[in-house]
Amino acid sequence: MKPRTILTIVGVLAVMLISRFLLPIKALPEVSVAAEVLGRPFGEWFPFTNSILMTILVDLVIVISIVMATRKMNLVPRGAQNFWEFAVEAFYGLGESIDRRNIRRIFPLVATIFFFVAFSNFLALVPGVGSIGLCRTHEAALINPSAAEPAAALSEEEVTKEVNATGGACSTYQAEGHTEVYSLVPLLRSPSADLNTTLAIALIAFFTVEYLGFKQLGVGYLGKFFNFKEGPIMLVVGILEFISEFVRILSFTFRLFGNIFAGEVVLAVMAFLIPWLLPLPFYGLEIFVAFIQAFIFAALTLAFINQATTGHHETDEHGDHIEASPADIAH
Repeated sequence: MKPRTILTIVGVLAVMLISRFLLPIKALPEVSVAAEVLGRPFGEWFPFTNSILMTILVDLVIVISIVMATRKMNLVPRGAQNFWEFAVEAFYGLGESIDRRNIRRIFPLVATIFFFVAFSNFLALVPGVGSIGLCRTHEAALINPSAAEPAAALSEEEVTKEVNATGGACSTYQAEGHTEVYSLVPLLRSPSADLNTTLAIALIAFFTVEYLGFKQLGVGYLGKFFNFKEGPIMLVVGILEFISEFVRILSFTFRLFGNIFAGEVVLAVMAFLIPWLLPLPFYGLEIFVAFIQAFIFAALTLAFINQATTGHHETDEHGDHIEASPADIAH
């Protein structure tokens, strides 16, 4: 190994270690599986969360970029027009390779799923998302359990311990008889890291698949699951596929949520351990995951639609038998 390479490696390690001691993150941020509530302007039953705010922001970014791309169309595309033409044509070509028969009528749905999820995941990686927010009371009163008086306020040292134990705080406030600790509530959170959002998209995909299946094949669509003509083995296989139709909802929901939420936690932990340089390779990995999860969600939706609208003994344009199964699509 060349001396220059060795010096570079040593320098990078030195910078990482120095950042750990000179710029430490005092406490690991509190990890909340549920989206944080910013307010309740529409009543108690409809909280306005940071993931909803991020969803609105993502929608605005997509709409504004499309308006900019189509405002002055040129024969030779440039800028935003070039980006959107390339993205739409590339995704349409991939969709044709999965389901050439249905791609034209269902492309708006699968493209919307892909671009919304992709933009949500990418924008969630912008610095400030998840780290800029509001200070809110973490606990109404933190009582010192070792104090002789139950209502005694915590000392400065004890407040610091409580702050670190509760996942960090933006500030503390000591009043007579109690100490209030204010924690950070992020203003923005990736919609894909909110289980409600991923479940909603999963339900849209599920009902679209079933609707198109019945529309294309009629009542005969149920013959894929309740096959009484080909023996007991095929009947059992059909029932298992019927169960798998509903399992897809959970699969869609938790695949997207789990990957994006876990990525956010990993980035937070890496930044907590070594603030400088160490998070960079994980950041690059999350950029890849952000794209691939959006593509998988949209591609599986298209593949399941292709399977649902294909007859049990239907043949393709070459005369080959078509009968896709969930296992084939997963692979």
